[in-house]
Amino acid sequence: MGRFEELYEQLNDKEKAFFSEIVNRLLARTFLVFEREEDRRGYRFVERHLTLFQQYLDLARWDLFHDRQLAVIQLYNRDERNRRNFTIQETIFLFILRLLYDDKKRELRLTDQVFATGQEIQEKYFALGIRQRLPAREDLQRILRLFSRFSLLDLKRGHWKDPEALYLLYPSLLLVLNTADLQSLAEWLSEQAAWPEESDGGDEDELELDD
Repeated sequence: MGRFEELYEQLNDKEKAFFSEIVNRLLARTFLVFEREEDRRGYRFVERHLTLFQQYLDLARWDLFHDRQLAVIQLYNRDERNRRNFTIQETIFLFILRLLYDDKKRELRLTDQVFATGQEIQEKYFALGIRQRLPAREDLQRILRLFSRFSLLDLKRGHWKDPEALYLLYPSLLLVLNTADLQSLAEWLSEQAAWPEESDGGDEDELELDD
C-alpha cells in the first residue's frame, strides 16, 4: 500500500477533500463523463491522478476504467456488488436511448454532441412493436431522471415529461449496454414482441444482461 500512501500525501488538503468527494460520486453514479459539464472537473482530476484512484479502489475490489476515446471513466465491482438492476421498463428505455445514440452518431462528426427529443424517444418505443401503451409521463420522467443521475443523459430544454423536451445523450451509453447486451435485447424483443397485455411491466420484473 506504500505506493498509494505516497501518491495521496502528495495532494494538498483541498485535493484530499476532493478525492474523497469523487470516490463517493463514482461509487454512487458509476460514470464520469468529460462531455458532461457537471462531471468535467471530477473527470480531469481522476485523469490526472488515475493511479491513485485505481490503487485505492482496488483494495475494495473495484476496477476503474478510463476510456480515453469516449472520454468516460467507469467504476466496476469485480464481485458485482452495488450493481443496479434495471426493471424491464427501464431496460427498454435504456435500449432505446442506445439505439438513438448509435443512429445519430453516424450522422455527426466525431466531436458533435448527440441530442434526442422526447418525441423521438416515444417514436422509437412504438417502432419496437411493443403492444403495451407508452408508460405514463410520470413514469417516463422517473426513468429519464434516473439515467441522468448515472451520467447517461441530461435534460437541456423543456420538461422531462414533454415530447418537445431535448436531451443530450452521453457516450457512457456505449458502456452501460455493450454489443452483446444490444443483441440479447433485440432478440428478446423480437421473440416476445411485447409484455403480455395484462402485465404492467412493473418494477417487480428485471431483465438480466450479460457482462
